[in-house]
Amino acid sequence: MKKPITLLLAGFAAAAALGAAPASATAQGRLVLTTDTGTSRVVTYASCAQPSNTVGVNGLVAFQNTPAPGCAVSLRKGAQSHVLCVGHGAIPAAFRDGATIRIQQGASFPCR
Repeated sequence: MKKPITLLLAGFAAAAALGAAPASATAQGRLVLTTDTGTSRVVTYASCAQPSNTVGVNGLVAFQNTPAPGCAVSLRKGAQSHVLCVGHGAIPAAFRDGATIRIQQGASFPCR
């Protein structure tokens, strides 16, 4: 059984733990990234007042995005940026390997 990598981002502090861990009671935003091998990376956060970056993983193919109110999640790679919609969607090909995940204040729109 593959273990998801869970990251908890809260304010200035970021803690990482290997294995399945319950979401924090204060976490309002959640992003699940799925790779081409079927593993998942879960990012939870309580606030986006201070923008935070997380180094991405290779082979991203899909996401489930539930941003906190007033927050937006984007993928960045070089000069390119892509804001993830709210809901389930596919990762654009240009961002599947080595993109940085950025959580910041902003608007998010429903996936079509």
